[in-house]
Amino acid sequence: MSTEQAKRKPLSPLKHVLIYSWELRAAKSLEDVASRLTEAKFFVVRPREDVLVATSLARPGAVIFVLLERGGGRGDLVLIQGPEGPYSFEELVRAMPTFARIAGIKLTAFWPREQEGEGR
Repeated sequence: MSTEQAKRKPLSPLKHVLIYSWELRAAKSLEDVASRLTEAKFFVVRPREDVLVATSLARPGAVIFVLLERGGGRGDLVLIQGPEGPYSFEELVRAMPTFARIAGIKLTAFWPREQEGEGR
């Protein structure tokens, strides 16, 4: 590996991982969340009835959202940003209320509450 390649090589395959709890708000179901995100130009995949995976249509897709429904219109949302993602931890946290509004969900809890170190 050349020195230049070593400089560009990411230190980790994950730049940030954030976890939220959510509940349905304007959306009436996870299928409704999928429709709202599709209309807002997100690429959406439903690998299972209780799972929704989304990313923006921009390339490269830097941020992936995984919504897991735990029943009763509630669940967990995992946000994953790859090493090439341009967003800081703070930018991701600030953008999440907008994502939630577009998706028709309400964010009810968040981890980590503060940036706990590099790579979070």
